[in-house]
Amino acid sequence: MTIGLECNAAELRGVSFTKGCYVGQENTARMNYRSKVNRRLVVRPATEAGERTRILYPELGLAVEHRRVDDLADAIVPAWLEAALA
Repeated sequence: MTIGLECNAAELRGVSFTKGCYVGQENTARMNYRSKVNRRLVVRPATEAGERTRILYPELGLAVEHRRVDDLADAIVPAWLEAALA
């Protein structure tokens, strides 16, 4: 299972913290205000799937993986996500 903030929803402006009720609002708000997102979906260079791979694009040489934020060594981290990972 992947939670919205792990999918970089806040950085992509895909979640509102001022809107009314929605499914998962309490967990999402708690994770956001405590700055406690432990895992992220990230893209990394890959030609075959690994144990954390969610989707593989072999023709592009890329994979999307669900990783702990302290294990992003070979991940491709865009500038807009760097601040959230700092």
